[in-house]
Amino acid sequence: MYRDTLLVNMRSMRSELEEFVARHREEPDRMIGGGWTLHDGVAHLALWDRMAVRKIAGTPLPEGEEVASREPWDLDAFNDEMRSRMSDRPMAAVLAEFDEAYRAVITAVESADDESCRPGGSVWTTIDDDSAGHYPQHVPIRDLLMEQQRRGRSGDS
Repeated sequence: MYRDTLLVNMRSMRSELEEFVARHREEPDRMIGGGWTLHDGVAHLALWDRMAVRKIAGTPLPEGEEVASREPWDLDAFNDEMRSRMSDRPMAAVLAEFDEAYRAVITAVESADDESCRPGGSVWTTIDDDSAGHYPQHVPIRDLLMEQQRRGRSGDS
């Protein structure tokens, strides 16, 4: 029951994000707020979907596990190092990882214990902090979609 609700909510958030990314996939240098380009924001969200999988299922990161495992943990150093590693990747590679990471997080949640998916449970908290709940922090999806709709109505594309 809790797992199913969490999955529905994750898919809803992802749908909005994917709609925006699909519209702008040919604009990797488009600024999306907070000093982030679309390229960097999508790469970052893919990374944090992978971090969610790491927390939920214990799956090591496909790249950067040595950085994620450093003690003491330093969030800023981790993000900076991983952003640097991803910065030269072609947008197509970033988008492929974005899709793969999302499939991995869905699979991890589908395999999780239902009770851990309840609001406040460990899986729910991880998704809220690192995955679907994290998306709007880097890609203000609703604001950007509303701006696009406004421009579309006024002919200002």
